[in-house]
Amino acid sequence: MENNVLNIDGKEFSTENLKDDQKALIDQIGFCQNEINQLAILVRKIDVFEKAKQVYKANLLTSLQNDETIKTMDNSKAG
Repeated sequence: MENNVLNIDGKEFSTENLKDDQKALIDQIGFCQNEINQLAILVRKIDVFEKAKQVYKANLLTSLQNDETIKTMDNSKAG
């Protein structure tokens, strides 16, 4: 017979005779941890998308500046 052990902040508790309200609290802790994990993933995504946005902005700026350079060169040839 396997005895399940609950570890909270380094303290171990047997889960063999938990009360219903204690079981409900364990479920809530698990739910909260799952939500924390999901939010941590979103935070990492924000970082990735912020970096990608900066690259896209830099590429757009380069493209616009190249267009201006070409336009200036065309205008100087026409004159």
